[in-house]
Amino acid sequence: MRRPSTLRRASRALGFSLLEIVIAVALLATLAAVVAMRSGTAIDKGKVASVIQTADTLKTACIAYYTDTGQYAWEYSGYTATNRKLSATQTITGWGGPYIEAPLTSGNNPWGGTIHVYNTSATAGQSGFDIDGDSTVDVTTRSNMLYLSNVPASAAEAVDRAYDKGAAGSWPLTGRVTYTTSGGVLRILLQY
Repeated sequence: MRRPSTLRRASRALGFSLLEIVIAVALLATLAAVVAMRSGTAIDKGKVASVIQTADTLKTACIAYYTDTGQYAWEYSGYTATNRKLSATQTITGWGGPYIEAPLTSGNNPWGGTIHVYNTSATAGQSGFDIDGDSTVDVTTRSNMLYLSNVPASAAEAVDRAYDKGAAGSWPLTGRVTYTTSGGVLRILLQY
């Protein structure tokens, strides 16, 4: 009769208790949460880097357009060639483009919102840019401004840090980068 109890002990030794299974599942869930948070942060950093690269490319294109034509360009995603001065052939004197490889699309905005280059800083709900943070708008006339919508505040703040590097004033309102929470609107002054 000792044989059946020996078999029961042996079968118990081969299996896992409920407590051991719960602990293993909890550890796996914690590990998965940490990996998900870290990969989400990496994705956000990649999106911010993409915006910075796009802004730098557009700034170079806008400067070249201005140098060639003496005018500030505009480029509206989703519009006809007449509203795409950087990517579509133009008849303006001196035009030497295209200055960017393809027209802007919502795909150029990592968050899928609108993306435009305006030829003034006083548009799209903004009166201009307070560059030095002294509560006086410094740039109100012709310039080039990049406009993006649907941008999360944390990403906008990271873009601001890249361009303004701690400029005086409140980060969403002053410097070359401004941000409005309504619609997640990020504006970057490209040139003035």
